[in-house]
Amino acid sequence: MVQVFGDFVESTRKKENLTLGFSPSSVPIEERWRNNGLSADYIAEYLTTVLNSDDNESGNENYLADIKSSASYIANELLENGMKYCNEQTNHPVTFHIELASNEIRFFLENTVIPASADKLKEFIEELNSSDPDEFYIRQLEKTAEADLEDNTSSGLGFLSIINDYSAKLGWKFQTLEQSPLLMSVTTLVRLMVQQTEQAKPETIADTNIEPLEVKGENFHIVYNNNSRVVDFSGRVRMRGLQEYSIVFDLFDKVIEINQDVITLDLQNLELINSSGIDMLSKFIITTRKKKTVQINIIGSSSRNWQTRLLKNFQRLMPKLQYEFR
Repeated sequence: MVQVFGDFVESTRKKENLTLGFSPSSVPIEERWRNNGLSADYIAEYLTTVLNSDDNESGNENYLADIKSSASYIANELLENGMKYCNEQTNHPVTFHIELASNEIRFFLENTVIPASADKLKEFIEELNSSDPDEFYIRQLEKTAEADLEDNTSSGLGFLSIINDYSAKLGWKFQTLEQSPLLMSVTTLVRLMVQQTEQAKPETIADTNIEPLEVKGENFHIVYNNNSRVVDFSGRVRMRGLQEYSIVFDLFDKVIEINQDVITLDLQNLELINSSGIDMLSKFIITTRKKKTVQINIIGSSSRNWQTRLLKNFQRLMPKLQYEFR
């Protein structure tokens, strides 16, 4: 039996395309999480190399950088979901496929799931189809921000971020592979429109960090400068779940202890943050909103389109929050 939801279409494989297979149980989940990021970066690099070979697009570096950032985020979210919810009791691989089709880029992720996971995803799709995407996104941001760090309940925030922050379309195909025992596969499709636009170049802010509070990862750096009251984010933040983000919460707690009036988050050099990271920022914003004593300002990058809608949604979580783009 096959069920299709949303804006699903089958792969054509007529134009440039790439397919990768993964064995989710071959390495521990912690190592697999790191590999997801590396794979997503490879996919994004491959895509921009292909697009750069097109004379119509090769002259716009900002356009290619935006596509690369979008592709890396989408691929990473799909791979994280595929690894997290796959049925590890089977020998079926997790398959990722990307292809170019006229004016859009299509990302496919196929994995096997247990029936309970399939039913939960269908419930999410039903709620998505019956809701305003913006309102649903805000509800889920509020929900995950209010939850405990140990709560691993799926919120679908990654899917909602892809829709709201990247203006992409989603579709799903559920297929029964075996009847006894019941084995199902789910193919998730993300359709990203390709549209070249003129973008302003980001400004560079001088580093004024003095005795900073900081969190460093393999590919990211979060640092607070007490003099400027700025929490600066740079690189690609892809930690696994809110529990791993607890070290960032610790930094935020110290920042709130130090400041009683204004905190600025500088995201200009933040290339990518996964949905768990969006959860983390939402939780910080709501926690600060409840204190009613601290003003949050956010500086975004005008060259990173995904930040535009994200910051607008953050302002909906905290109406007094102010943001600007540079």
